[in-house]
Amino acid sequence: MLGLRQAKVLNVSDETIRSSTGLAGGCGGQKELCGGIVGGILAIGVQHGRADKSLDRRPAMERSGKLIEDFQKQFGAVSCRRLVKDFADFNSLERKK
Repeated sequence: MLGLRQAKVLNVSDETIRSSTGLAGGCGGQKELCGGIVGGILAIGVQHGRADKSLDRRPAMERSGKLIEDFQKQFGAVSCRRLVKDFADFNSLERKK
């Protein structure tokens, strides 16, 4: 979320940025689900989500599903562990490109 705000793609509050901090490193540094995917889904929710159960959730659900499909096609996985397996240093600048 911070990267999206810094790139001026998404305008969100500091509270929202703080709430997404734990997504880093595959969610809490566990190298599980890619935090970038979760952050992307949260960003989709900011733009297309519902704030009331009576509203349609399909716009956010469809976009979120497409994000995951496209990400898997491009990178081969949504698991942080699988995405970074070829990098000797998880914190390297090369991996962050």
